[in-house]
Amino acid sequence: MKLEIAKPEDTKILAEFYKSFPVRGLVEMKIDRNGDFFAPYDIQAEQHITYQLKEEDKLEGIASFILKEVLIDNKVTPVAFGRDLRITSNRKAVLGWSQHFLPVMQEVFQAFECKYLFSILSMGEVQALNAFVRPRTMKRPLPNYHLFRRFNIISLHGRLPWRKNPLPHLRIRHGNAENLDALIYYISQKSRHRDLATVWDAHSFHDKLERWTGLKLEDFLIAFDANDNVVGCCAPWSAGGLQDLIPMTYSLRAHNFRQFLKFGKLLGWTRTLTKPFSRLKIEAGMNFRYLNFLFADNEDIFESLLWKAFDDAEEKNEFIVYAQTRSEFMYRRPLGWISAKMPFGVYLLNPPDKELPAFLHPSNERSIEIEPFFAL
Repeated sequence: MKLEIAKPEDTKILAEFYKSFPVRGLVEMKIDRNGDFFAPYDIQAEQHITYQLKEEDKLEGIASFILKEVLIDNKVTPVAFGRDLRITSNRKAVLGWSQHFLPVMQEVFQAFECKYLFSILSMGEVQALNAFVRPRTMKRPLPNYHLFRRFNIISLHGRLPWRKNPLPHLRIRHGNAENLDALIYYISQKSRHRDLATVWDAHSFHDKLERWTGLKLEDFLIAFDANDNVVGCCAPWSAGGLQDLIPMTYSLRAHNFRQFLKFGKLLGWTRTLTKPFSRLKIEAGMNFRYLNFLFADNEDIFESLLWKAFDDAEEKNEFIVYAQTRSEFMYRRPLGWISAKMPFGVYLLNPPDKELPAFLHPSNERSIEIEPFFAL
């Protein structure tokens, strides 16, 4: 087994290899990056690196790492995020990666000049949790996984007819040059209360927005109070064509939910889910929008933003998806909405001989920033 760094010309091979690994859960899905494996990383960060594990030129595994500058304890800190670890069931590949894991971590720390490595795991991926978070043996040279925060990816598929917009007269405008400064100030102030936040001033905001393919200032929905102060915002965005989630099969529970959505659509309540590949024999992606840069001053403003984003997505029959940290109760699923959720965890990967950082102490109760697109 040999480990090497992927090159830009490897992008199609990596995308095909990555797509071959279904994501298990209530819905079994494949992730299709349409031939450009590195595109999501280019949105997240300027620096990223992907390792390939090969046996006689046959690809047996991949692992990617990106560098991001984030706020931790209100200090701008460079951190690495581990992404998209995929290893075949080949026993030699599994053992080979376990031997390379710690040396690769040290290489990433040196290359990115950072101290911390985070990773996001689905709490429904039992096999991954057993392999890394709670391994059966401590003999393998693996880093220790420490849970930093839990969060949910929430999808909203419709509204019950008796649910009313709590603030129907709230002024919600699209972003433009006139309200840009107010928007940046609002997001910067809100971000100071979250760890792993990526916006703290105008430069960091523009840097993030410029990298984000397909997202423009005009896409932002900004809520204003009677005094023209910003009281909430979000940025709906579709990753279609960049990274498609293709449903292969639905579990019985998910199938029943999909059938309910079909019935609800006849009544004008809901939007349907894509038929699985097992039925269509055609790979069709889920039809939805992510809500990014999501902030609000209270629950009513938050729900009014959801109403606006959901209504704007009606033409394309899209549902909406956002991330909610468990400690931020304000962003929980509103009553009267037809929804689903998937639990995730943000883990700090710590070498066995390294001391734990202070921000892992239980006294740190700050929430975190997680854009939903970066979690899936």
